[in-house]
Amino acid sequence: MAQRWYSIKEAAERLGVSHDTVSRLVERGELPAIRISKRIVRIPVPAFDSYASGRTPTRRRVRRQAAEPRAIGADERVDELQSV
Repeated sequence: MAQRWYSIKEAAERLGVSHDTVSRLVERGELPAIRISKRIVRIPVPAFDSYASGRTPTRRRVRRQAAEPRAIGADERVDELQSV
């Protein structure tokens, strides 16, 4: 089965640069990546291949909206709902 993701370390080895350089590329959005947790970042192989070939990624902004607005009950306050 083909590999689907690279770690920052694997991407750095393939590009011939340091771990810190790849981290900066990810932070600036030049190399698309997915943050799995606070410490774990994964770079999709197609995004890496695109970057390595010199193509610039298309930045897409995802806006998430609730499918339906939440109703406020008679005994609820707005500040209670925001803490959920």
